[in-house]
Amino acid sequence: MTANRTSLHRLFDSLEYLVDDQVGIIQFVLEAPRQPGSPDFFHYFAQACNTQSFCAQTNFGKTGGASADPGTAMAKAIGEGIERYCAAIYDLSELPLYSYANAPFQCVPPSDFALLSPEQYQRPGMLFVPFEEHTPVRWVPAHDPLTNERWHVPAAMVYVPYIFHRGQGDSPIAQSISTGLACHCSYAEAAISAICEVIERDAFTITWQAMLAHPQINVESLSARNRDLVARFEKAGYTVTLFDMTLDVGVPTILAVSRSTRLDAPPLVPAGSASLDPEEAVRKSLEELEHTREYCHKIMIHFPRLPDDPGYASVEDQTGHLNFWCNHANARLADFLFTSPARKNFDEIPNLATDDPDKDLEILLRQVRKVNHRALLCDLTTPDVRDAGLAVVRAIIPGFHPLVVGHSIRALGGNRLWTIPQKLGYPGITRETGDNPVPHPYP
Repeated sequence: MTANRTSLHRLFDSLEYLVDDQVGIIQFVLEAPRQPGSPDFFHYFAQACNTQSFCAQTNFGKTGGASADPGTAMAKAIGEGIERYCAAIYDLSELPLYSYANAPFQCVPPSDFALLSPEQYQRPGMLFVPFEEHTPVRWVPAHDPLTNERWHVPAAMVYVPYIFHRGQGDSPIAQSISTGLACHCSYAEAAISAICEVIERDAFTITWQAMLAHPQINVESLSARNRDLVARFEKAGYTVTLFDMTLDVGVPTILAVSRSTRLDAPPLVPAGSASLDPEEAVRKSLEELEHTREYCHKIMIHFPRLPDDPGYASVEDQTGHLNFWCNHANARLADFLFTSPARKNFDEIPNLATDDPDKDLEILLRQVRKVNHRALLCDLTTPDVRDAGLAVVRAIIPGFHPLVVGHSIRALGGNRLWTIPQKLGYPGITRETGDNPVPHPYP
């Protein structure tokens, strides 16, 4: 029995405690009907309860997942609902408010984070302020498992949604987003998933903003299971390209991109995944590709295309980013992704996994440490979720490049965007030339 199948059984053993239309963390989970002409995948969607019944914040309650396996698709929808539930439950008054300079506990220095550039902060209407040593923010403790040290990180980078209330003294320093948030059947497994998502988002944002063209993976070299997933897209008229997007961290990171010339289909959709096991990274990238493709298809049906805007000011939320790429006229703007002549077989990508979650977590932590960064973990598991045998973890890697929703507030600070491509042999970009001016296509 595979580790993935074992995790599914552990989750399904807890369903009676999790799913209930009256008192469940998840009110319901249902299979979505497959749309005509779409790839042959299962889609499930779930509705979580409203956390505002017992705290000030409302969680993101609508979740979903896709897979060729119905159990996995259902688990994705449930897990996402639970992680968003846990991440929304906090009491603002219990979070200590200090500047870095005045905090009586150990904090990650503000300069360690990749945020906005000085020029961005000067723009009229900018919502965020520079995060500096004397900027007051609320803090949350985080754990460094390698050193057993306790660090504090800004609460806005842990909880979601995180609201900056006027008059409360908390400075708006960063967008609250779900990167690095994961639910699994054990703390170690949740931590692995959380860290891998931070690695994947760092790789994609650097790839997009620095316009990197990665080696393509020969589809015929994939395992039979993953070749089957690609074939499901191809039978529906999509072309799928897989890229080895692994950067300096060395954790296998895969980017899957679907393309279509059908006017009723999304012209370009990307999705990525990182995992110590490249087999899993490929599979998850393809499952996420179908999940995002379906979302884009709904946007094509229910939303008008965005107006032409040279500055892309209309791309300011998740729907806007995807809607921009639902316009077939914009597909050519991603052509740079496909320009590398390099090809590789799947078996050239090293497998770092041991199938032991505790050992794999340590390997992952050390891979991050090798590039002079640290992975910090916040256990957000609520008592009811813990009683159900699950864990929710938020991973933060200060300095890794973040995914941001809203083109005008994309991260142009930090160092990795401006240095890592050159270290890996790519031309890269400079602060003088600037980054890719086109909005990213990630949800």
